[in-house]
Amino acid sequence: MTNQSSRTRMMAMGLLLALGLLAMPVASWAAPAAADFTLKDVLLGQDYTLSQFRGKVVLINFFTFFCGPCREEMPDLNQVYHKYQGQGFQTLGIALSSDPTQIRFLVKQLGLDYPVLIGNDPVSEAYGSIAVVPTTFIIDKSGKVAYKVEGTRSKEEFEKMIRALL
Repeated sequence: MTNQSSRTRMMAMGLLLALGLLAMPVASWAAPAAADFTLKDVLLGQDYTLSQFRGKVVLINFFTFFCGPCREEMPDLNQVYHKYQGQGFQTLGIALSSDPTQIRFLVKQLGLDYPVLIGNDPVSEAYGSIAVVPTTFIIDKSGKVAYKVEGTRSKEEFEKMIRALL
């Protein structure tokens, strides 16, 4: 009976992970260093690198223009950015497979204040070939991936992960 309930629990967790309903703390799988990148901001054309934020907790949100759940999540990410930016926290959006003109429109429409960058295939591949959007990584102060989140989360869930690292 114990083996059956254990298997059922494992299957349920696997299903939740596959559906993107469970945030996986990366510490359980050896906390790799986050891949550095240099990408241009969609509004100003300014270059940003991940390494320039070393010493801060960084939330990296991969999204596409046509992703409805991404659009719904972004205002919450903007609020989280404002709440924690003075405490050693940074948010970065990375648009994948999206036209820069559409992304500029989206950023302005949603009133996003954090940098939104134009992504590319090498960056997607460096983060495990992003297959689900949104996919969010939370990087700790030492530059290691602390959380990988596939699918959307509430503002409160993101805050809990971030507070644990600040």
